[in-house]
Amino acid sequence: MIRIHRMIHLGLSLSLAFLAASAAAEMRVASSDLNIGGQKKSVAGSEERFQEYRDLRDGFLINDILLRLEGETSPYFMNFKARNAARADESYKVRGGAYGKWDIAASYDRTPHNYYTGTMILGNAGTGRLTFSDQVTRSYLEANEQTRQDRGSLARTDATLEDSLQQAVIRDLISGADPMSFKLQRERSSLSLGLNLAPEVKTWVKVNHEKRDGARPMGSGTYERYFQPFPNNATTHFEDQFVLTGTELVEPIHYYTTTLNAGGGVYKKGWLADVEYTFTDFHNSDRTLRWANPFRTTDAGAKSELGANANSYDRSRFVEGQLSLPPSSQSHDVVLSGSVELPLHSRFTGSLSYGLINQRELLAPYTLNSAIAGVNGAPANVTTEGATPVQRFNGEIWTLTQSYALTSRPIDSLGASLKYRYYDYKNQSDRIAFPGYAGFGESYWRTTRNDSGAPVQNDAASYTRQTTTLGVDYQLAQPLNVEADLLWDRYDHKQQRIDGTDEVGAGTGFVYKPVKVASLKGSYHWAHRTVQNYKGGATKANPEAKGLANFNWADRIRQRTNLRAELTPAEALSFGFGGQYQDDAYGAGDRFGYKSQKNLMGSVDASYDLSENFSVSANYVRERRKGLIQNAAKDDAFNLAGALDDDFAADNFNPFNYWNTEITEDVDTIGFEATLRPIPEKVALNAGYEFSESRMRFDTWNPNAEGATAAGEDGAKLLNGAAQVWPVVVNRQHDLRVGGSYQMLKNLKVGLNYLFSWYQVNDFTNNASYLSGASGENTTKLVRIGDKHYDYTAHMVGTYLAYQF
Repeated sequence: MIRIHRMIHLGLSLSLAFLAASAAAEMRVASSDLNIGGQKKSVAGSEERFQEYRDLRDGFLINDILLRLEGETSPYFMNFKARNAARADESYKVRGGAYGKWDIAASYDRTPHNYYTGTMILGNAGTGRLTFSDQVTRSYLEANEQTRQDRGSLARTDATLEDSLQQAVIRDLISGADPMSFKLQRERSSLSLGLNLAPEVKTWVKVNHEKRDGARPMGSGTYERYFQPFPNNATTHFEDQFVLTGTELVEPIHYYTTTLNAGGGVYKKGWLADVEYTFTDFHNSDRTLRWANPFRTTDAGAKSELGANANSYDRSRFVEGQLSLPPSSQSHDVVLSGSVELPLHSRFTGSLSYGLINQRELLAPYTLNSAIAGVNGAPANVTTEGATPVQRFNGEIWTLTQSYALTSRPIDSLGASLKYRYYDYKNQSDRIAFPGYAGFGESYWRTTRNDSGAPVQNDAASYTRQTTTLGVDYQLAQPLNVEADLLWDRYDHKQQRIDGTDEVGAGTGFVYKPVKVASLKGSYHWAHRTVQNYKGGATKANPEAKGLANFNWADRIRQRTNLRAELTPAEALSFGFGGQYQDDAYGAGDRFGYKSQKNLMGSVDASYDLSENFSVSANYVRERRKGLIQNAAKDDAFNLAGALDDDFAADNFNPFNYWNTEITEDVDTIGFEATLRPIPEKVALNAGYEFSESRMRFDTWNPNAEGATAAGEDGAKLLNGAAQVWPVVVNRQHDLRVGGSYQMLKNLKVGLNYLFSWYQVNDFTNNASYLSGASGENTTKLVRIGDKHYDYTAHMVGTYLAYQF
């Protein structure tokens, strides 16, 4: 892959050399621009957040280079553009050739993604193997493990004081670790050649290469449920307590994607047709991620409360864990497309695409935990690759895409369009039946995929999608245009927990412009999605809870309204007012899941352009997003008869433990821009300010709290099923930009800019590096990557010189 990357770089150099050699004697500089400068910044807090997708470095900068060459008496041309040269967000583009005959183009760019600075107690971050080299500390942590037998029935009770000892060690390790920055870097390069065999016949070849390199945080872990029974009744309980184990990891990103396109077409006045072949190769340098467990030096399996081999307690006791990473793959795609003009100002367009995606990745071992070998039917060689039924996964997916559109405008006031799209995703990958898998934190062998006894095998899910839309627009009168549209969208699934969905919709809209200085635009759309045979929960076909529906497959009614008014009372003055409302209602008959999402947005903007020497604009946007989720705490089967005992009475989600969560986010955004030229064509001043604040509120309640209280419970049957009060999450950002420029000469300008940026987030999920003691659960062996503080205060001053040749 690196070789391909270098070949494209070589192609860029050869392109420049070839263009220069072929036309140097006949070329002239049509235009050129150079922008250079320097800047200095000061950042207190998270520099990664401040520069999340950019590189604002100190020192000398080459901001922009533009060069355009034209042939004096020949059709040759060449354009070159560079931006942010020699920086992590640099880009270069060059294109040249002979007008109407041929052209060569090449490009290269980079984009950073900076996450945050954190601390890891594991080493070799960014590789496929995370290590923990301090074996003395590791042995001490293992020797002071508090097992289920040691702890007793209470998860949060430090019965032997070993939790405190382990917590102290982990805190020391985190405080002593060197901070590191977690980030990705994306590099893209391309080379293309276009050749016109005739004025109406074009051919092309393109090569694109993308490299992604870096380290991305990811989570891993499991939990243990401590059942708290009622006195003298071991079959029901009043609370669940939890022990959480896991390590926040760093996924190595070493992705290489190469794409080759080759095609040609005929482009006539009344019709056109072309064909293109695309080959894509995706290569991941890391098959798996392995990491050391700092709490273990020897493998051990999960246990019961009595210390026997079981899946309930003492999980995640492996020495080394593993995760499979995205596999390398290849794809082929052939696209045929065409278009033809028809009578009555009509046109028909269509495209047909066949595709194949395949991969032949080696399967990883079931686990690296040798302690579960032979336990509950696990193979004796469970830690070797040869233990799996096949050595490689034969993945093969065929796709067929058809898209057709008929548009017509028989008269000036009437237009219509009919569109149809068909997509077939056929998964012909091998279905592999496994004897089991390493579950429960890779510490126990499980022979079924879920509690309902589904066999352990992969699902080769396939589906087809058909979408048809019909649209009509009509000018009723000179100031009024109206439009209407219809929608039909159908999915058919195979080897999935649903047979399919049908969605029908309709919409209407208008544009009203009674006078030249005012206009009003609006639209309304309605759609209803119905579900065919969503398989019942808690079964082999669907392991989810009974009554829980994936919102992507749930019955849905969607309504969306848009309104926009614009007013220009004077040539220099304009106002705009906008609004949008969307209401999605999901799964009206489903017990659990995502139930609704309502979004409301209003905006106002104004601009005043007094002259070329003074302009000002401002805007304000208010958004409210409100979503509702219906949940429940897992419990025993219903043990109280009553009106709440419904079709799910044999299930283990008691209505007294239902709890709903409504998440409401309010966002205010203010923007201001101003430009002043006190000395026209010489001095220009500009200023801008942006403010954004987001407030996210979490409201939880038990819809059956009164019934639970009447039945003798304290607002819920389970203590952990009671509604909780959550803090409000607040994000605020201020950005102030001021600058000025002076036109020293006709082709020379200098400028000075200043940026102040301030960001603060108050989020209860990222304010602690080590959660032990910060929650109601036992998190002694849950280790995260340092504090995730994103706040910053930044100042930046920059100067530049812009010169036109």
